[in-house]
Amino acid sequence: MKTFFRFILCIIALIIYCEYVIYYLVLIQCNWPSYNNTKSEQPVKVMFVADTHLLGKRKGHWLDKMRREWEMSRAFQTAIKIHKPELIFILGDLFDEGLWSSEADFNSYVKTFKYLFSVPQGIELYAVVGNHDIGFHYSIIPQLEKRFNNAFNSSSVQLISKRNVHFVLINSMAMEMDGCFLCYTAKLKLKQISNQLKCIEKGIACSKNMMLDGSYSKPILLQHFPLYRKNDIACNELDSAPIKEKETPFREGWDCLRKDATEMLLKIIKPRVVFGGHTHHGCHLKHENGIHEYSISSFNWRNKYNPSYMLALFTADTYSVETCHMPREYTIFLIYLIMIIVMLFKLLKNEIKIARINILRFINHKFKLKYFTTKN
Repeated sequence: MKTFFRFILCIIALIIYCEYVIYYLVLIQCNWPSYNNTKSEQPVKVMFVADTHLLGKRKGHWLDKMRREWEMSRAFQTAIKIHKPELIFILGDLFDEGLWSSEADFNSYVKTFKYLFSVPQGIELYAVVGNHDIGFHYSIIPQLEKRFNNAFNSSSVQLISKRNVHFVLINSMAMEMDGCFLCYTAKLKLKQISNQLKCIEKGIACSKNMMLDGSYSKPILLQHFPLYRKNDIACNELDSAPIKEKETPFREGWDCLRKDATEMLLKIIKPRVVFGGHTHHGCHLKHENGIHEYSISSFNWRNKYNPSYMLALFTADTYSVETCHMPREYTIFLIYLIMIIVMLFKLLKNEIKIARINILRFINHKFKLKYFTTKN
């Protein structure tokens, strides 16, 4: 009984280690990147997460859904406790089946997401819409876009500013350049934001609704799709795609933005750096125009065996980034397997030892009894 009790305690300790402690041990190894502090500016601390893909009822088995949600919640909550970012941007595909969900199911998914990815006071979280949230361009209806925007207080184009650092959040599916209800509204908002930035850049007199707090700096473009590119062959990060996927050509409007939409965005917004998701793999590219682009890996172990997130520091003139890798799922399972085998072996070894002692005592008792009977 005493041995069995110890075995149960070991199992509990193993679960605590694999489901809590390991996240701290792995994520604490990632630090905020260094940056040039010549102006003594306090940088804006930003955490980027992409493609959480919360499972729904159509594709997800309840056990798989429960496991993935637990993993993502543990990683996210541990990360914000360790890093304490000021801003968090989720770069699209929050849900796996958002576009197919009924109103009741969608509201349930939103409630789950906000519970798993809850943030304490002092941290602001913003969500960029993805194709799994409302559909690709051809299948989007106003109702789908509206309910997502209402749930996350977002819009097709949004400007977030903090300490002279400006972030422009874009609905990638509204960049088809075909004059649809979504694209037309998005283009108007893009021009409005462009004019707002020009007002503070050139110091010209603008109406009150056009003014921004702070001074001008080149904006950071955030969206779900990557900018136009032929494929991922130039991506060489630790979490980049396997070689066969890298060679697969990207389809405009599906795997990346259309080329004309990319050119339009860069012309209107003039970003200094671009962040996105969608591909589920990490990538850092320097485009021909000199603009750097970062694709963030999926945050879900279901999509990526080595998921990650990104930390970034921004000032008005500089930025620096650091990719943080999360615990690998097979490492956790391997720890479970090895430790359970070791514990079972020790338990059985101890039981065999006890059984052997009992057998020897029994034989010894029988021998003494027989010897005593023969002697008398």
